[in-house]
Amino acid sequence: MSPMRRATSEDNAALLELFGEVPMQGELVLSSQRSPDYFALFELQRGSTEVWVHEEGGRLDGLGAIHVREGWLEGQPCRVGYLGDLRARFSARRTRGLARFYGPILEEAAERHGVSAFLTAVMATNAAALQALVKRKERRAAQPHYTLLRRFSAVSVQFVLRRKPSPSPYTVRRATPEDVPAMAALLDVDHRARPFGYRYDLGELEHRLAHWPGLTVERCYLAFDREERLVGCTSAWDPSAVKRYQVRAYRGGMRWMRLGFDALATVVGAPRLPAPGEDFRSFYLCNTSIAGENPAIFRALLEQVYADHRGQGFHFFTLYLGEEDPLAPALKGFLLRRLDFHLYAVTPASRPRASFPPGRTGFEIALP
Repeated sequence: MSPMRRATSEDNAALLELFGEVPMQGELVLSSQRSPDYFALFELQRGSTEVWVHEEGGRLDGLGAIHVREGWLEGQPCRVGYLGDLRARFSARRTRGLARFYGPILEEAAERHGVSAFLTAVMATNAAALQALVKRKERRAAQPHYTLLRRFSAVSVQFVLRRKPSPSPYTVRRATPEDVPAMAALLDVDHRARPFGYRYDLGELEHRLAHWPGLTVERCYLAFDREERLVGCTSAWDPSAVKRYQVRAYRGGMRWMRLGFDALATVVGAPRLPAPGEDFRSFYLCNTSIAGENPAIFRALLEQVYADHRGQGFHFFTLYLGEEDPLAPALKGFLLRRLDFHLYAVTPASRPRASFPPGRTGFEIALP
């Protein structure tokens, strides 16, 4: 009998305990917190989710999630999968329990959901995951194929010094309910051209505004050119109702950086970094679309978001930035921290695919 099974709501407490117990290692040790409901992050998304757990001796020692949604690939509608929440205690890694069943489960799920490729993000410094998941091994015939799509960074813009928006040819304001159709149309045109884009033509923006806790029309920002055409948009979403990042420890250089940062924060009136056991307060930029990948438009949006949220108790906000991203110049002058990732397309062993279209993908950094 396989020790892998589908999780149910009755597993919530055990899932929360396992998910929070396996931290992200580095000089800053973080654990993801999803209390009070592990499943809530999936339930606010459109599509379907399967959470698979590995059980040994009546105890959960590994888990992984599969989420499937509607999307775009090469300009055609398709079903997009995402693989996430991979966690394993030492006991599961030692017995290779997850590795033995991962390939067959993915193969079956791809067939059942009609998915040809899944997305997944792996920390660039996670050598163990890269070795176990990505590196091909002859003895593992059922091993899924990982194709590197993009290298990217989760960039955190730190709230420290007070700053006002600079003069710009673009006017930025918060959205109103009347702006939602125009914003959805801008996102729709953009995502149709993206590999694995979202179906904003099917009401994705309206769904997010209705179901994501804390995401309101007023948290959306719009940029207009001098002819009053909508040329950019983004949303500031605080995910704390469904996920948070808790500090476990500061190590190495982060200990000294914390001392320096806290001293500066005390002087300028910014929040000090959380102590071990406390959570960061942050938000994401999502629903972001910039006409022509113009960094000046993105800069105008960033400066307004920063000015509106500095002093509101947030430590930082996070955004996606790809390798050699044309929007990178917009971040000049902000205090930044980067966490590097690899974004992979994962295909079943029976039908591998190694080539995908170029360009910005539909990967949403706020959701994994």
